[in-house]
Amino acid sequence: MSEAKQPDVALPTAPSADAPTEMYNASCHCGAFVYSILASPPLNDPATQVMECNCSICSRNGYLFIYVPNTRVTFQKGSIQDFRSYSFGSRKMGHYFCGTCGASCMARSTDPTFFAGLTCVNVRMLENVDVKTLKLKFADGKSYTPPDAAAAAAA
Repeated sequence: MSEAKQPDVALPTAPSADAPTEMYNASCHCGAFVYSILASPPLNDPATQVMECNCSICSRNGYLFIYVPNTRVTFQKGSIQDFRSYSFGSRKMGHYFCGTCGASCMARSTDPTFFAGLTCVNVRMLENVDVKTLKLKFADGKSYTPPDAAAAAAA
């Protein structure tokens, strides 16, 4: 019997300290959460790829993610603790949304070995960003099985 092939998924890492940056303002639809992010590289940089995942939550919520160090997400109104959150499956990620308008704003790891120190920011919440101009990178999250879950299934 052949082994199931895992999709090629490279986890993002924090940008280098000297990489170019750009500040973006963001909010949920109703304005209960207002925040800014310092993205590196900027969204208009040819090297920037925005992740479009086909897993159940990303496809249903229309997530388009960039990965930003937690320290580069600054709240002007509300906080990460004020969001409603939802986790499913392996429970490695908390998906954060506004409890008033329902806007899906971001996700953060609940596991220090998975996307450690990074916030997955939904670029659809950023002001003055035309998503049609972004370079998208497809991720097959629908087929992804976390390594610890794959090992448990094989045992």
